Amino acid sequence: MKQLLLAALALGLASCAQDDDSLKYEKVQVDRYTPDIRIEPQGENLQFMALCSDEGRALTDWVDSRSEAQSKASEYHGEHPDRECTVVWRQKPGRMVPKSQ
Repeated sequence: MKQLLLAALALGLASCAQDDDSLKYEKVQVDRYTPDIRIEPQGENLQFMALCSDEGRALTDWVDSRSEAQSKASEYHGEHPDRECTVVWRQKPGRMVPKSQ
């Protein structure tokens, strides 16, 4: 009887030790789609900032020159080609004047 229990236990352990093909992982290469959307700002009093999207941080302060921000973004992307950089813009904040009632 003991031998029968030992045999059943051995078979149970052996079945648990087999590799399960459903748990194997394979590396998959994914091509990230980045849409090319450009909205060109128009008007006066604009400021620009170079931004690293992957790190979520600014590469420059707000500057008045778009070419300066673009240059910094290109420079950083050249050093770190795996990180996405972009230039964002805003209207320069003005002095807030309260409405007269």
